[in-house]
Amino acid sequence: MSHTPLDDHFISQPDLDLLGHRPHKSAILLFQALTATAVFRIWPSLLFMGGWSAAIVLINQKTEAEMTVPSTLLTALGVLLGLTLSYRTSSAYAQYSEGRKLWTQIIQANRTWARVVWIHCPDAIRAAPPDDPQEGAHEETRAVIEKATLVRMGLAFAVAVKHYLRGEEGILYEDLYDLVKYIPSLHLPSGIASAEDANIAIGRFPSQHKHKHSRSSSITNTNTNTNTTSNPNPDVVSSSTELKSMNHSDGSLGINVDIPLTATGKSGRKLGIRPTLHPARDPPKFRFSETFPFKWLVTKRQRYKAAGRMAMRERMREQRSSGGVGQNVPLEITMFMSSWIANLQKRKTIDVPTTNSLLAALLAMSEALSNLERILTTPIPFTYSAQIWEVTWIYCLVLPFQLYGAGFGWITIPAVVITSYIVLGFAEIGSEIENPFGYDKNDLNLDFFTNNIIREELAAITARPFSVPDEWIFVGGNDTLGRVGVGADELLERGLGEVRNSLAALSGEKGQHAGLKGRARSPV
Repeated sequence: MSHTPLDDHFISQPDLDLLGHRPHKSAILLFQALTATAVFRIWPSLLFMGGWSAAIVLINQKTEAEMTVPSTLLTALGVLLGLTLSYRTSSAYAQYSEGRKLWTQIIQANRTWARVVWIHCPDAIRAAPPDDPQEGAHEETRAVIEKATLVRMGLAFAVAVKHYLRGEEGILYEDLYDLVKYIPSLHLPSGIASAEDANIAIGRFPSQHKHKHSRSSSITNTNTNTNTTSNPNPDVVSSSTELKSMNHSDGSLGINVDIPLTATGKSGRKLGIRPTLHPARDPPKFRFSETFPFKWLVTKRQRYKAAGRMAMRERMREQRSSGGVGQNVPLEITMFMSSWIANLQKRKTIDVPTTNSLLAALLAMSEALSNLERILTTPIPFTYSAQIWEVTWIYCLVLPFQLYGAGFGWITIPAVVITSYIVLGFAEIGSEIENPFGYDKNDLNLDFFTNNIIREELAAITARPFSVPDEWIFVGGNDTLGRVGVGADELLERGLGEVRNSLAALSGEKGQHAGLKGRARSPV
């Protein structure tokens, strides 16, 4: 079998640098690295603590007042605070780690699904082949199209999960729309909070955000009212563009506005008109005002624009209160994948083990989706989180009194700032990593999982039909059976005795067939 460029996917060194997107990989991205640390989010608090400790030192130095406290109280409080912060960060990292494990489960389930669908499911739509060769070729073509479509539905599931976890509703995204635009909706409610429920925008005013993600009706073609007789291009859409309502009953997933589905040009060919799609990765633009602690001094519109990544995290963590606004696109995709398995069972074209393998892969996807929803909708209880921050701030505010009383003098100021950075930093880290699915620099790189792993692997699997074993086992290059230079095709001609002795030679045993002694692996 000749080597093709497609084989490079299987024999070349794969790019599995899962941390390649992290900012600390290059000194040029030093600023991005700083924005990924807790310093960039708690610097206002550190400035406040520096000023607070400086005031305490000045009062003690310039006045007769003695503002100090004994160290016994803060020692006990520090031990309790350390245990509390340790549990907080540990529980948050547990959610981060579980999220990564669940994405590994999605990747593994996609690999299993694609392998079983493409190799184990036959290229036929009935148990007995038809007598007519032309009809048989047509059915084989149909079966291959079915299999390729279902393999890509596994990719659609992963991409839909990515947008679903990020609170990006609908299907109007560059990496998702073409994968699911032909699938009708099932009205399945979402299991996590939607943008409308939380009324939180991603760096946009609420009305703008709603227009973008829920009712985007912009069409890429603006010439629908142009008379085709004056247009030299015969395929330009005429004024008789056919309009259909792509609602939940007869349209594709997530589109509930009237947009042109098809149009007819002078050549009579149907032209598809696509809605305006949003980028596959659409993080909120970074604004320095995100880190400014006095956002309440600006206008309401400016506050929404400055919300940034914090708004993204809050929007995805917000609990659903109305009981079912939005769509659970990945769950709907699994329903259609399951219906295809049921159709194969009805046709009797697959056996029970193959059916079980398909159902197991589909179950793994659904289970991962449910557990990811659980992570998003189970934040740290507010009372516990508030108690942590209260105790943390009490400790930091009282710390200058203790350090100055211990004889630190002016060293109290940097000592308080450093200690506050450690304590407040751990508290902030716990708040960030408990939801690892957004656009923060410390979040999981979901785009890498879907594009660099799942999409490329599934494309390589479906790029060609897999050969029968005779085409790659009995070849001269298969000389792994005990003798260098003697391929499996030559061993086949020499007979079973030579094969037995070659296999025995691999372990140093003596051959017992045809009077031949086992020989060590050596050139012939």
